[in-house]
Amino acid sequence: SKLELLTISAPAAFANDDRIVNNATNAIVTIDIGESHGSGCVISEDGYIVTNYHVVEGVEKVNVKFKNGVALEGNVVRSNSDFDLALVKVNGAGFTPIRMNTEKDIIVGIDVYAIGTPADKTLGQTVTKGIISGARKDDDREFIQTDVSINPGNSGGGLIDKKGVLIGIVNAKLVGAGIEGIGFAIPTHIVFEKLKIAYK
Repeated sequence: SKLELLTISAPAAFANDDRIVNNATNAIVTIDIGESHGSGCVISEDGYIVTNYHVVEGVEKVNVKFKNGVALEGNVVRSNSDFDLALVKVNGAGFTPIRMNTEKDIIVGIDVYAIGTPADKTLGQTVTKGIISGARKDDDREFIQTDVSINPGNSGGGLIDKKGVLIGIVNAKLVGAGIEGIGFAIPTHIVFEKLKIAYK
């Protein structure tokens, strides 16, 4: 079915100081579905959270754990399996959202940080640093290639720039003998388009 446009208020960018990345961790959550988990990015003060479709595939409700230890039930309210994106909603207000980049430009070589919950649920809001390695296309899908450290559980987490702006949703990495530092994120302009989200 066709999604109706969902409009959300644009959050303010994080203050330009030495705590930008630390502040951004408050907008990243753990998506717990029992035996497995992933990560998510809070994008509105009223509790909308972007994650990967493969993180929530097959379920309607998830447990969302925030940095402050609060855990809330979240409902999967829309998804796009073709582009591996989903939107989760938790009830409440006053959540810390992250501003998403609305531009299509991908700047190769800039510093980026991945924030998520790699490997184990106790490792929430782990930060790793790397660069944008390239802009890639696979048929009609676009990706940001990065050498930032990505592990199982990072899926759905944030790839942010040094200003604390969300530029991508961590999605996958290549694995195999001799392969290192080849990870991928879904650019945020794709999130807006494929989940039918817009800033007011």
